[in-house]
Amino acid sequence: MRWIDSPDGFCRFCFLAKKKNGNAVYRNRCRRLLRPLFYNMVPNIQKPVWAMIIVNDKADEVTSERFRETAEKIFKKMEWTHAPEGKLEAL
Repeated sequence: MRWIDSPDGFCRFCFLAKKKNGNAVYRNRCRRLLRPLFYNMVPNIQKPVWAMIIVNDKADEVTSERFRETAEKIFKKMEWTHAPEGKLEAL
């Protein structure tokens, strides 16, 4: 993940799944799984950022549980507070 401090005060996320790791269905699935994880975290972010989340996993390695675990690691690294219970379980 790469990020910069938000110049306009809003959080923005870009989800990048590389073409070499899977077809369009795979790339869209990655975005569909990641989008709610990050957008549900926006109210808990103290300092807004523009972030680019890069998916490097191959298509056969991707599960929603793995995305959830990876997102939690990113949230801890960014020092964002956890989302209320039930928000991350929406997948």
